[in-house]
Amino acid sequence: MRYNRGASHGSCGPVYQPMNPSQLKLRDIHLPGDITWWPPAFGPWLLGAALLGLIIVVLLRYRRLGHHRAACRSLREAIDAIETGADPSACVLQASTTLRRFAMTIAQDSAEVAGLVGERWLAYLDDCWERSSFSDGPGQLVLSSPYRASGGLAVEESLELCRLCVAWVRAQPPRR
Repeated sequence: MRYNRGASHGSCGPVYQPMNPSQLKLRDIHLPGDITWWPPAFGPWLLGAALLGLIIVVLLRYRRLGHHRAACRSLREAIDAIETGADPSACVLQASTTLRRFAMTIAQDSAEVAGLVGERWLAYLDDCWERSSFSDGPGQLVLSSPYRASGGLAVEESLELCRLCVAWVRAQPPRR
């Protein structure tokens, strides 16, 4: 930029002269290279971490509910056996054993649960889901069915007890 000092009009402003493009050291425009797939940007890393976290949570939850699945499977087998004509007393005994094992598995103090018998066992089962289906309802068969004679237990009663046991297992929260 040059100043024209000899201007007679009293203007002090700059006077611009046209530039010669050949004198400028300019290069052509260079486009950036193609975007490669590696390394990924922040978004895919964040999405991958979120998916990995979700997979871990699902697997841990699946493992925590393993006892529920095993108990429900055993109780369903007892129900199926009763429906196909098996001895209801044996199936109720299987349901009672499954219920006790499951309760010991999810309890904070499994030795305390293992020692519960009679009305205290039924009260424990009722307290775990705030109902009285074991103390006052069909759950009383858990105590009396092992001492009944073979054939002394009705199919409907045993099915009702097994379904009650399945409902109790499903109502329990997963183990921490």
